[in-house]
Amino acid sequence: MWRFFAVAFGIPWLLMPVMYHTGYAQWALLVMFAPAMGALVAGFRERPELQLSAFKHFFYPLLWVGATLAVAPLLGVRPAFGESLRLVLARSLNVLPDELPEEVVELVEVQNLLMPLAVPMALLVNTFVAFGEEYGWRSYLTPALARRLGWAKASVAVGVLWGVWHAPVLLLGHNYFYKFWPPSVLLMAAFCAAASPFFTYVYLRHGVWGAAALHGGVNAFAGLYYLLYPPEPVWLSNPAGLAGTLAWLPLSLYAYSKLRRAAKESSASADVSTPGT
Repeated sequence: MWRFFAVAFGIPWLLMPVMYHTGYAQWALLVMFAPAMGALVAGFRERPELQLSAFKHFFYPLLWVGATLAVAPLLGVRPAFGESLRLVLARSLNVLPDELPEEVVELVEVQNLLMPLAVPMALLVNTFVAFGEEYGWRSYLTPALARRLGWAKASVAVGVLWGVWHAPVLLLGHNYFYKFWPPSVLLMAAFCAAASPFFTYVYLRHGVWGAAALHGGVNAFAGLYYLLYPPEPVWLSNPAGLAGTLAWLPLSLYAYSKLRRAAKESSASADVSTPGT
C-alpha cells in the first residue's frame, strides 16, 4: 500500500513548484490521475465495465448544490444578487472587484447563460478526468481499508486522506482563493470526509464509473453556488467550505446507515452459515 501513497501523493507535490509558476489547469489531468497511477504501481488491476447508466450520477450533485443553497442562509450568508460573480472573479484573479474589466464580467455572464449547452461535453470530460481519482480512492484504497475497518469507517478515513491529498493545489489557491493558507487543507479534509460515504455507496452500487460521474458532477455544478452567494468568508460561504460540507451530511448519513446495515447483515449471514453456531 505504501507504493500507492508514494505515487498518489508524490506526483502532486513534485509538480507543485511547476504549477506555482505555470498555473494548475494544464497539469490537472496528470494530478487527478495520480491516485490511479498509484493503484497501478501498487499492483492493483481492475477493468471496470463502462455502462451508460453510470452517467446518470453526474446529475446527483445537483441535490447537494440545492442543499448547499439552503444551508447557506441558515449560517448567516446573505445573497449577493448580481455581485457574486464579480466577487468570485476578483478573488480568482487576486484583484479588487472594481478593478475587473467589464468585458471580462460580461464574457463570463454570457458563458454562464450558455452553460446548459455545454452539459453533454462536461459530462464526458469531467467524468473521464474524475475517473483518475476514483480508480485510486474508491476502487483500490477504500476496499483495501474496508477489509480492516469496514466500509463505513473506511469511507471516512479515505475521505480525510482524499482531502489532504489536495494540499498542493489548495496551497496554490485552488477552491479557497488564498495561496499558502493552511486552513484550506483542513476545510477540504472535512469536506471530503463528509462526502466520502456517499461516494462509497455509489461505488458499491454502480461501480467506479458511477463514482467518477458523481465526482465529475460535483466539479461541474459546484460553481452554481456563486450565482447566488458571494465567496465571503471563504471558509463559510463556499461549496467546499462549511456550507457545502454540511450539505453533504444528509446524503452521507443515509449512505453511512446503508453501509452499516449491509455490514451487519453480512456478519449475521456469516454466523448463520458457520458450522457449530
